Amino acid sequence: MDANQNRREFKFVLPPHLGQIIRDRVAEVMQADRGAEDGYPVLSEYFDTDERTSYWQKQLGVPNRRRVRTRVYGRSDGTIPPSAFIEVKHKLDGMTVKRRVPVELDELKLLSKGELPALETSTCPNEQRVLAEINDLVNNRESRPVVQIRYHRYAFDSGPEGNIRITFDIEPSCRFRLLPLKPDDRDFEHPLVEPGESLMEVKTIGPVPYWFRNLIGEFNLVPRGFSKYAAALELYEFTKTADNLAESKVTAHELGTAQLLEESELVASTATVDHAPAHARSQPRGSSVSPIRQYFSKILSLI
Repeated sequence: MDANQNRREFKFVLPPHLGQIIRDRVAEVMQADRGAEDGYPVLSEYFDTDERTSYWQKQLGVPNRRRVRTRVYGRSDGTIPPSAFIEVKHKLDGMTVKRRVPVELDELKLLSKGELPALETSTCPNEQRVLAEINDLVNNRESRPVVQIRYHRYAFDSGPEGNIRITFDIEPSCRFRLLPLKPDDRDFEHPLVEPGESLMEVKTIGPVPYWFRNLIGEFNLVPRGFSKYAAALELYEFTKTADNLAESKVTAHELGTAQLLEESELVASTATVDHAPAHARSQPRGSSVSPIRQYFSKILSLI
């Protein structure tokens, strides 16, 4: 399937006992990516504004929204050569399209400063348009790197004339330490799903095949919205910010000074993250209180 075509996407969070089973059943029908039958690592860096505009557009269901990310492929043993891309993921009225340009690995770090060296050298009209769009999002709209994410992907495709692609992402994790991305880097400390869970993404440019409908019906699988970027913020950044604000208020109350309370509000609005609190993942799955609802409840209790 052509990755640049407009497509619909469906996501499933697979429990530990079903991940391998579903993947094996898909492998009976579809071909794995050639040369990557045992999967490949994917590393991404997500960009957003200081106000987390991209995140909030998703939460509010804005029908036309875009997000910049960089992506690195490759294995440390060289069996998959390193490659890097700058991408715009564009959601429009329920459809998704990905526009991207290839770059050198060492050019990625320049993007965080708003520099696009390929803008001057690319002669492809499509790449020029994509780079101009990236330049607008990064420089005019002030998007900057927020978090880096890694996972191991198994991909199955129906071929260039087909209409479906199914991927399985294993052990997705993140870090807020913005290190230079390098292929197969494993230094990511924050998990994004429960142990043993995996993410299945279905990308289609037409009707979902009958065999796949039967498969999800057989195992009672239900699609759900899941964004790795949103999960990283909700599990770690927002929780950290709310906890900092709560701790600062307690200190201010004990000392009885309005000045400290004002300072705590300033800290909360500009807090950066390098570690998630120990209880960031303590909420049991299925709880009716989401991390973002907990965040706002904590904020509102301090007003």
